[in-house]
Amino acid sequence: MRRPCWLVLVPLMGNAACAPPAPPRPALGTPIDTMALRRHGAYLASDLLEGRGTGTRGAAVAAAYLGAQCRALGLEPLGPRYLMDVPLEEARIRLDEAVVRIARGGDTTELRAGDDFLAVGGTRAALGRFTGRLVYVGTDDEIRAAATLPPLTDAVAVTGGAIRTDVATRLREGGAVGVVQLTGSAEGYALYRASRGLAMILHADPGITSSFHPPLPALVLAPHAAPALVAAVRDGGMLDARLTFDQRPIHAWNVGCVLPGRDARLRDSLIALTAHYDHLGFSVPDEHGDSLYNGFSDNAAGVAMLLAIAQAVRATPDGALRHSLVVLFFTGEERGLLGSDYFVTRPPVPLERFRAVINLDAGAPPARPWSWRVAGGSGTALGALAADVAAERGWSATLSPPSANSDYFPFLDRGVPAVFLIPGSAPYEGLSADSSQALRRRWDRYHQAGDEYHEAFPFEGLRRYATYALLLVEAVDRGRLRREP
Repeated sequence: MRRPCWLVLVPLMGNAACAPPAPPRPALGTPIDTMALRRHGAYLASDLLEGRGTGTRGAAVAAAYLGAQCRALGLEPLGPRYLMDVPLEEARIRLDEAVVRIARGGDTTELRAGDDFLAVGGTRAALGRFTGRLVYVGTDDEIRAAATLPPLTDAVAVTGGAIRTDVATRLREGGAVGVVQLTGSAEGYALYRASRGLAMILHADPGITSSFHPPLPALVLAPHAAPALVAAVRDGGMLDARLTFDQRPIHAWNVGCVLPGRDARLRDSLIALTAHYDHLGFSVPDEHGDSLYNGFSDNAAGVAMLLAIAQAVRATPDGALRHSLVVLFFTGEERGLLGSDYFVTRPPVPLERFRAVINLDAGAPPARPWSWRVAGGSGTALGALAADVAAERGWSATLSPPSANSDYFPFLDRGVPAVFLIPGSAPYEGLSADSSQALRRRWDRYHQAGDEYHEAFPFEGLRRYATYALLLVEAVDRGRLRREP
């Protein structure tokens, strides 16, 4: 239930308000410092860091900054160094050579990269040529629910929207040689293009399996190109994709820091907080001509929360937690969980040592959330504990299944308890639905050039978000995490 508050009529606004309660104080006794949130968020989202695109100069500066902040807080490196290499390659499509042809009877429609389609993927299977007859197989949920699929041997599967990795695997096992994903709107295609651009980033290490990208070549089709494809599907047509790329190695790093636990018997057991520090860098200019995507909310704010939490834990007089606290900053999340996939495959410490992983990557709430969604929490002991921690504060938490939408997923895929804490859609504490929606409209700039740091941004919502994560860390540390059912 929401906490009750007195309703105050505000002339001309019609909003409900109440005096803000004292911020919940974790058991450790040190509250989250909003000035730390502001300081780190402002620097990481500054123009100096050029949007922190994976493998760019700005991302390298961000990684060095995070290592320096860990050192200043007295945290030790998780491995030999704070910065952990993630070998990557960029594959940029050749616009003058890449072409997709749709054949229907005697007619052929030619599509060009960028305006008509985007090549997607983060594996070497995404590179090169594929050709086959076109077969529509449905949406992600429909494919998942279907007992059988149409014959797909040597076919190009057409899907209604994006599909997850396990669904793509099923299509490949059915014989599909490629996938074409339809998009529902021009806005959706534009957002995808702004987010991914014309270059793919791949693991240079062939031993890394992607938990995000489909294990076969895939295209995202612009809506204006869909009619020709749909007609070809109906008439048994073919698709021929001839894609060529320029490839080059790029440098990227995960950053890992640890505060050793005070209990000698428990300090080998790790409780991890995770957030990705990369964003989109330079991308498609917006209506104002701004092509720099600073990424304050996504995810400089998440990184700032991790540093503020570590600062709060470090400031306690007794050395804080019994278990060791790990803060992990991942590269390449925006490019398909590249840093976290690499980490779980080449971990600097055994994954068996991780007692819990708590991920923060849901944007910066501009006021205090009291409802939450715990992704990856349904049917798990860590999810149940997250719900209990919320209820103890008078908050509400809904547990949902996992999805490969952030860096907690590769850990879950390897059997490590992990959740993703997400502020819920309910009105913010003390505010009406209209006021909450107005705040969201003002500040939510997901994957837009306008996602920048502003002095006027209210940080109490981020303090609440970080406090929830710290409360869950403390609950795990006190031994409240039951064995998985």
